[in-house]
Amino acid sequence: MDENLPRKAVTRKLLILTLAIIISAPLILLVILNVNFNQKQDEVLTYYSQQPNVTETFTALTNLTQPDSTILCWWDYGRPIQQWSHRRVIEAYPSRDIWYTMGSSRDPILNLETQIFGTWGDSQKIHDLARILTYTEDQALPIMRSYNVTYALVFTPDDLQKFYWIADIAGLKGEDYLTVNGTDYQPTLLGSQTTLLRLLFDETLHPVHFQKLFDNSRGRIFQIQYPPAL
Repeated sequence: MDENLPRKAVTRKLLILTLAIIISAPLILLVILNVNFNQKQDEVLTYYSQQPNVTETFTALTNLTQPDSTILCWWDYGRPIQQWSHRRVIEAYPSRDIWYTMGSSRDPILNLETQIFGTWGDSQKIHDLARILTYTEDQALPIMRSYNVTYALVFTPDDLQKFYWIADIAGLKGEDYLTVNGTDYQPTLLGSQTTLLRLLFDETLHPVHFQKLFDNSRGRIFQIQYPPAL
C-alpha cells in the first residue's frame, strides 16, 4: 500500500476546500454588502419615523388625498410617501448624476453598494423637480401638470436646508434666493417668487395656486389649484 495515499487525500480535500472558499468568497461578500445596503436604506425610513410630526404628516397625506394622486415633493421624500402614504411621486430615487452631488457618495463602501444594488432615478425628472421648486408658480404649473401633480408636500426646516442644493441642480445660485443667519432663513425678493419658498413661507408669501390642507409646523400639505387654461 502506498503510504502517501492518506496524505494525498488530505491534500486533495484541502485543495477542494480552498477552491470552494475562493469561489464562494465573492458571493459571500455580495450578500454582506447587500445586507448592509438594505440596513442603510431602512435607516432613512427610521430617521423619518423618529422625527417629530413627520409620521403624522404622512398619515395626513393618506387621509387627505385620493389613492391615484401624484404628490409634488423633493425626491428624497418619495420612498416614505410611496411606502407609508401609498401615493405616487415624480421621483423617489437619485439619478446617477445627482448621486455624485450628495455627500453620501463619498463613502466608498456605500458608493459601491449603491452602484451594485441601488435603484436609480430619472435625471430628467429630478431636474424637472428642481425647476418646479425654483420657478415661479406660473412657470412651474405647466411642468406639474405634465406629471399630473395634484398635491404638494414640504417640510420645515428640511426643505430650507436643501434649498441651496435644489437651486444648484436647477442651475441657480441659492444665495440669490435665500439668506441664512444661523438657523434663521429668509427669502430674498427674488426668492419670494419661487414655488418652494412660497410654500415654506406661505403665511407671508401667500401662494396663489396652492390651497393648504394641513400644517403641523413640520409638514405642510397643499392641493394644487390649476387655472382653467391648464
